[in-house]
Amino acid sequence: MSGYNSKPLPPARAVSAPEGWKPAEQFDPFEAFLGPYFERKRDGAREFSFLADDRHSNAQGAVHDGALLTFADAALGYTLWDATERAPCVTVSQHSEFIAAAQAGDLVTCLPALVHKTSDVVFIRGDFLVGTKIIFTVSAVWRIWPKA
Repeated sequence: MSGYNSKPLPPARAVSAPEGWKPAEQFDPFEAFLGPYFERKRDGAREFSFLADDRHSNAQGAVHDGALLTFADAALGYTLWDATERAPCVTVSQHSEFIAAAQAGDLVTCLPALVHKTSDVVFIRGDFLVGTKIIFTVSAVWRIWPKA
C-alpha cells in the first residue's frame, strides 16, 4: 500500500475538546476535514467522539449519515489500529443501522468493541450515542494489508 500516510494531519476547524476528552490524531485527509475527533479512556479502552456542527448537517437539519459513517470508520479504525499495531488495513464491509437523528451541537460518542481477529481479518462493532441514546450501530470487517 504505497503512499500510506503515517503523519497526523491538522483538523479543518479548530474545535475545543469537550471536557474530559483530548484530540485524537487523524491521518486520513477526509476524516481530518470532517473532524476533529476526540478520545478518552473508559474502562481501559479508548472511547471516541465528535462534536457535530453545521458542516455535518443535511438538508433537513439533521447530521448527515455520511458524516456519521465517516466518524464510524474513524472510531472503529482507531480500534483496528490498536488491534493490529497500526498495520495498513482496508475496509471489506461496513454495515450500519440508523435508529435516531443527531443534530448540530450534539456530541456523538462510541466505545468500539473488537469482536474477532484472525491473522488477516478483523471484526469490530460499535454503538454510537448522543448522551445515553443509541442513534446508530455499525459493524465492520477489515483486511490486514499483506506486508511486502
